[in-house]
Amino acid sequence: MTDNNATSNNKSELSFYGRLFATNEMARSLLLGLAWLLLWRASVLMEFAPHASIWFPPAGLTFAAFLIMGIRAMPILMLCSIIVTFWVDNLYAGDQSLLELAWTGLLFGAAHCISHYSGATVLRSLMRRAITQVLPQLIIGFLVLCTLSALAAALFGSQALALTGMISQAEIGSIWLPWWIGDMAGAMVLAPLFIGVLSWRYPQIEAWLGGLNFDPIGSKRLNFCIKIGLLVFLASLVMLLAAHFRYQEVAFAMFFLLIPQMWIAYSETPFRLALSLAVFSLVIAIGVATLGLLDQALVYQFAISLIAASAYFGLAVPVLIEQNRQLRNMAQRDGLTQVASREHFFDMANEELQRAIGYRHALSLILFDLDHFKQINDQYGHTVGDQALRLMAEAVSAEKRQADVLGRFGGDEFMLLLPGNGLQRASETAERIRQLLESIHIQGTANNLSASFGVVELQSGESVMGAFERADVQLLEAKRSGRNRVQAG
Repeated sequence: MTDNNATSNNKSELSFYGRLFATNEMARSLLLGLAWLLLWRASVLMEFAPHASIWFPPAGLTFAAFLIMGIRAMPILMLCSIIVTFWVDNLYAGDQSLLELAWTGLLFGAAHCISHYSGATVLRSLMRRAITQVLPQLIIGFLVLCTLSALAAALFGSQALALTGMISQAEIGSIWLPWWIGDMAGAMVLAPLFIGVLSWRYPQIEAWLGGLNFDPIGSKRLNFCIKIGLLVFLASLVMLLAAHFRYQEVAFAMFFLLIPQMWIAYSETPFRLALSLAVFSLVIAIGVATLGLLDQALVYQFAISLIAASAYFGLAVPVLIEQNRQLRNMAQRDGLTQVASREHFFDMANEELQRAIGYRHALSLILFDLDHFKQINDQYGHTVGDQALRLMAEAVSAEKRQADVLGRFGGDEFMLLLPGNGLQRASETAERIRQLLESIHIQGTANNLSASFGVVELQSGESVMGAFERADVQLLEAKRSGRNRVQAG
């Protein structure tokens, strides 16, 4: 009986959470639908041809919704497509029947939703397959898929409207291109912004564009507002000049606003960049509609799309610089001790050798390793052994001069190059380091650090590798003589 009661309670609890989840999903879907309809109405106010606006914000929301919510966004977006079909018929005083309008809405919804769903699904797959987020590749994927999704939506959508008689076959040629550019501009500009907003409600979704979110990172809010204000002022100035002089060429000045937009890309967070692009595009769309620049609409559409694409690539530049820095650091630094790697050490040593020959300066090399390192590993474990290596590298790094070069040859063997030092001074340096290491305790053991040293001065005509081999002979002699000593020769 107890088991039955427990099972019943579990079922009730699951049923409760199931209803709660369904309620939350329904609320989110309704909010998505309401937002989509509001954006569609805003885009209709900026139309410069039937079914073609300066930019089409619902395309950005559709792409973002499918990327975040997947197929769950399909029903509400299809319903919105049907609703706006009836709305358009009312705006243009059409004479289609209710059945014809429903059929037109279904075809338009299928063209719009399936096109953007396909692009978003491919992008989601690319994001999830990536072991690490490779920002430039994701940006390329996003831009290409936005372009193709918008093109498919325009081609299939215009064909759907012609098929149902809402437009004539002759009108397809004049509609599909501005439709495509409007959808593309809306998706490129607004999808990242909507992804940031939606991912706030869906925190489990992968970070987008290097961490598009609401984190207050970047410059001060006042500085960001100043940048936005400058961008809006310049965009408005270009459109006012275009309206005054009525020359097509004036509109092309809008492309120069890529410069302040890239400034924002390099100095602000990805979310702020997306927000600035949305404001910039909104100002253009309103300006084109209010100033009567509809004959230049395609120029402004291309400007919006090109500036958005370039700005998102601008996000990748700091990431690429950081990745290159990390790769360079990996090639030049030993991962455990952070001193120069063997290859980098010998590169720098050869440069110092050429400098020493040119200026006729002395150049010495110290080769040293930890005494009884194998016993430390065997008795206390490799973690303690690694700690001993790091302690020795830190101590020598703090003791050496800025001009000296410290590197790890491998295992417990290190190299120290001393520009300007002859054999005597190099031996004194090695002895000073030996005494310093004796005073450093290895935590978790009963031991202090101890090392043996081989010291040589590079001879005339001798290579760095030749000096290394001689220093190795001196190091072996120091070990044979009882370890924890300096052997010079």
